[in-house]
Amino acid sequence: MQGSVMTRNGLGCLLLALSLPLAQASEGEPRRLEVEASHRIDRIDSGFSDWQGQRLDFQSTRPGDPTWYGAVTRDRRYGERDEGVELGAALPLDANWVLQPEAGRTFDADFLPRWYADLRLQRRLPQGFVGAASLRRTEYDASRVDRLALGAERYWGPWRAGYTLNVSDVSGAGTPVGHALALDHYYGERSVVGLRASLGREEEGLPGGEVVTSSVTALALRGRHWWRPDWAVSWEVGTLSQGDLYDRHGIQLGLRHAF
Repeated sequence: MQGSVMTRNGLGCLLLALSLPLAQASEGEPRRLEVEASHRIDRIDSGFSDWQGQRLDFQSTRPGDPTWYGAVTRDRRYGERDEGVELGAALPLDANWVLQPEAGRTFDADFLPRWYADLRLQRRLPQGFVGAASLRRTEYDASRVDRLALGAERYWGPWRAGYTLNVSDVSGAGTPVGHALALDHYYGERSVVGLRASLGREEEGLPGGEVVTSSVTALALRGRHWWRPDWAVSWEVGTLSQGDLYDRHGIQLGLRHAF
């Protein structure tokens, strides 16, 4: 599934949402490297196989300079295991524009897409607003999904609110439209807690590379708490209804270390 609040991709959008309020920090700061190991379990009804996944993420940042990030992933479902990699960068073009390419590859994909590529352009606007547009292609064994995402965010004080319109073109399965809402509260120097909600129609990958579309509603609560300057715990709990296909309830926990 792509685009919902419980999607396993979209790494870079979360990265920017977590790091943008820190961009006002001094550009003389040293580069910061963060590494996180996480585990996720999703319980799925209607006879569908439960989903387990592990990730090892890294992120290298310094205010005013490019941000580099990536992940090694492993997911297990339907008795099969898919492993992959994700790489991306957030490249400041000037004080207001950021270009963000991102790509991922699954090796010997059984139920995840074989690869995806995403290009996002973000513009800082007056009064705390941010606008963004992205194009994404996701390739399954038996289908292809092209997605246009248009988003707007606003930052005020320790808060961030965002809305994204997702319009997808699924080969052989129509043109689903989805809506995603986000609300984050920042506290301390780097900690954050946030709410995610989505609704509309989205695509779901099935074994053999088949893709179907259905109505989706989803809600998730997530956060990252730094209890020391170099150690944090990341977490997420969420629920998703994939139309008449199934209901899915998940939890993810991660341990993050900064160097």
